Amino acid sequence: MCAALGLKLIELSGWVCCGSSAAHRADPEAAFRLPLANLALAEQGGFREMTMPCAACFNRHKAAQHRLRQADPPPARPEAAGAGAPGGAVQVSALGEALLRRVGAREVAARAKRPLAGLRAVCYYGCLLTRPAHVTGAEHPENPTELDALMRAIGVEVVDWSYKTACCGAAHSLTRPDIVLKLSGELIRQAQAAGADLIVVACPLCHTNLDARQFQMKLESPLPVLYFTQLMALALGLPQKAAALDKNLVDPRPLLRAKGLLELYP
Repeated sequence: MCAALGLKLIELSGWVCCGSSAAHRADPEAAFRLPLANLALAEQGGFREMTMPCAACFNRHKAAQHRLRQADPPPARPEAAGAGAPGGAVQVSALGEALLRRVGAREVAARAKRPLAGLRAVCYYGCLLTRPAHVTGAEHPENPTELDALMRAIGVEVVDWSYKTACCGAAHSLTRPDIVLKLSGELIRQAQAAGADLIVVACPLCHTNLDARQFQMKLESPLPVLYFTQLMALALGLPQKAAALDKNLVDPRPLLRAKGLLELYP
């Protein structure tokens, strides 16, 4: 999808896991050191920006960078994690944010070969892309609009709702599935009440909770949950295989066929 928009992504050689939610709860120093190792690699490689499609990775890298910049005196370089430079100068961005800044909604619309007209969606951002605002730098932490802008650019009708950043249960998916079923189930029901055909997400954990657990929620009818990149791939004219629609547990293809959209794509 990024290649179709002229955005070249380069994977950092030697990158390490950011530690995700587990590290910052169990080992705060590791949660600080691991993201800095990646930022240092980017800085050493001459990159000015590092973008990522995972909301947890985005949040942990922003948190580590925030701690680095706030420290007085600055902490020692994390050589133990393989980093040789602090990495504080690298801009950290979520993928949707990077697309809007480097490509722009107008250019996305111009490149959309098959706009998804007639599709109604709510955009769900979750907790980690915007909060806490002093760490993420989100201008509107309770009402983000990046996904909205990208979806409108490809012809999707974005439905407004009040649950853009409500928690889905996050990592409780493994330890307290009852919490996840309650919170994620409410999100599905609210999206349906808003008249949405589907939910658009940017976070892998949100997608897992909303998509994979619907069969346990005792809903009257399932609701497709797609990554924003899947819909953009379709609108840009990429083949169905590139959009990986067969990987969603709640199959979105019947909805797309009913809307007269899927038969347009190879």
